[in-house]
Amino acid sequence: MAAKPVGDDIPQNEFVACISNGIPNMHPHAAYDADEAQILTAVYEGLCTYDPYTLQPLPGLAKNWKVSADGLTWTFTLRDNITFENGDPITAETFQASFINLLNPELDLPYASLLDCVTGVKDYRSGKDSDTAHLGFYAESDTSLRITLVYPAGHLANILCHHAFSVVHPSQLQAVERFAGRNFFASPAEAFKPIASGPFKIESFTLEKIRLVKNAAYWDAESVPLPSISLLLNSGADEMAEAFNQGSIHWLGNNISLNKIAAAHTIHITPMFATEYFYFRTDAAPCDDPAVRSALVSALPYDELRKDYLLPAKTLVFPLAGYPAVNGIERSDVRKAEKQLKRSAGKNGLAPIKILFPQTAYYKTQADLLKKAWETTGVSVEINMVPFEKYYDKLKTKDYHVAAISWIGDFADPLAFLELFRPGSTMNNSGWNNTDYEAAIKKASAEQNRKKRLEYLSKAEQLLLDSSVIIPLSHVPAINIIDLSEIKGWYTNAVNIHPFKFIRFIEPETPPGMVRL
Repeated sequence: MAAKPVGDDIPQNEFVACISNGIPNMHPHAAYDADEAQILTAVYEGLCTYDPYTLQPLPGLAKNWKVSADGLTWTFTLRDNITFENGDPITAETFQASFINLLNPELDLPYASLLDCVTGVKDYRSGKDSDTAHLGFYAESDTSLRITLVYPAGHLANILCHHAFSVVHPSQLQAVERFAGRNFFASPAEAFKPIASGPFKIESFTLEKIRLVKNAAYWDAESVPLPSISLLLNSGADEMAEAFNQGSIHWLGNNISLNKIAAAHTIHITPMFATEYFYFRTDAAPCDDPAVRSALVSALPYDELRKDYLLPAKTLVFPLAGYPAVNGIERSDVRKAEKQLKRSAGKNGLAPIKILFPQTAYYKTQADLLKKAWETTGVSVEINMVPFEKYYDKLKTKDYHVAAISWIGDFADPLAFLELFRPGSTMNNSGWNNTDYEAAIKKASAEQNRKKRLEYLSKAEQLLLDSSVIIPLSHVPAINIIDLSEIKGWYTNAVNIHPFKFIRFIEPETPPGMVRL
C-alpha cells in the first residue's frame, strides 16, 4: 500500500535498489567500503548529515553548532527528545560513548584517525594514554556536546557527516569487536543488525534482501518521503538490468550490465572524487629504501599501465577548483631505474618484490605487467592474488611490498586523500612516515585562508608523489542507473553518496517530442 503523498502529491512507494553485492558490514565503526557507506545513510545519523546536492554538512541530530574564535572549541547543541528506533534517548553522553568506542586502541578501526585533531585522541587510540577523561569530548548536558581540538580543523563538520561518526546504541558498542575487519558474511545470521538512529530501520534481513521501513522514532520522520526501501543482495548483473528495464528496480549502483540497459538517459557515468592507485609498503625491505621505490616507479610503462582506464590519473587528488597543480607520475626511465637498482642491490642483491592484488582477471593482467617491467631491470618479483573477501585483511599485514586500492574521498577536500598517509593514521597501510608531510597538513588545518590552505595541501601531495610511495592509475568514475525523470533527491556528486532520506518519487517528466494525455 502506498504511503501518504509527500511534497509533489505523488504517492511514495517502496524504493528498490541494488547497490551492494553480498551482505554488508552495517556496524558504522567497522564498515569500510562505499556500498556500506551508502546503506548506512538510511539507518544511522550523526551530529551532521550530508546535503544531498552539495554534500556540505547540514544539521543532523545536532540542530546547530558554534565554533570559538580560535577554532579550537566546537559546541554542538542536540535536538530535544531525540531517540533510537526503540525509544531509548540519544544524548550528548551517547555521542561521547560512540566516539570513544570508535577510538578503541585494540581494534585499529578504519576511520578513527580522522579525529586526531581532537584533544587526546591520537595518544588514546595509539595506546599511549588510557584515560578517557583526557579526550576532548565533554557532555555538558543531555543536549550539549563540547569538542576541543589540538589545532583548528575547519573541516570537522564535513568529517562528522561520515557514517563512522554516527551515534550507536550503547548496547551495540562492544559488538564492533566481532565485526572489525569483517567484509564477508556467509548468512544474515552472522551480520550486524543496527538499532537505528536514522530515517529508516530494518524490518527484515535475508540472504537476498534487506528491507527497511521508515523509522517513526526519527526526529524528522514527517519529512522522509519513502515509506520503505528494499536493498537487493547477491543478484546477477543481467537479471538486475532486466528488472530495471521493467521498472521493478529503481536504482542500480553495483553489478551493472550497461549493454543491457534499455534507456540511455538512465545511465549516469560521472567523475568521482576517487582514485585507484598502487602503493608501496615503505616499512618492508627493500621498499623501505626511497631510491628503490623511485627506481621501480621509473621502470613502469605508464601508457600501457593506464590504457584501459576511462580517466587515467597521474596524481592522487582528483583536481578540485582552486587546488594548485602538482607534478604527477607519468615518465618512464628504464635505464636510470636499472642503474639505481644495481647500486641499491649491492653484493647481496635485492629481496623479491611481493605484489598483493585482488584475485580478478584484470588485476592479474596488471600484476603481470609490473612483474615484466621490474624483472627487465633485474629485480625478482612474486605475485599473490587474494579473493576480495580476504584482500582487505591482507592489507593490514606486512607480507607484501605493493598493493592496489581504490579510495573514494569521504568529503570533497584533498585532506580526504592525504589523511591516508599521515603518521599513525589508521588507514596508512603504507607505513610511510614523513615529518615534513605531517607539518604541511597541520599548517593547512590551521590555515583560515582557503587559497593558502590548498597550497599547503598541494605541497604535501607533491612530497608524497616525489617520495615514490604511490603510483596513481585512475580517477574512478561513478556508474549509476537511475531514472531521474521519475525520482528526485538523488543527485550526481563527487563522492557518490546519495542519502536515502531525501529520495522521493515524482510525476514522470514527459519525454521530448511526446504529449501527455
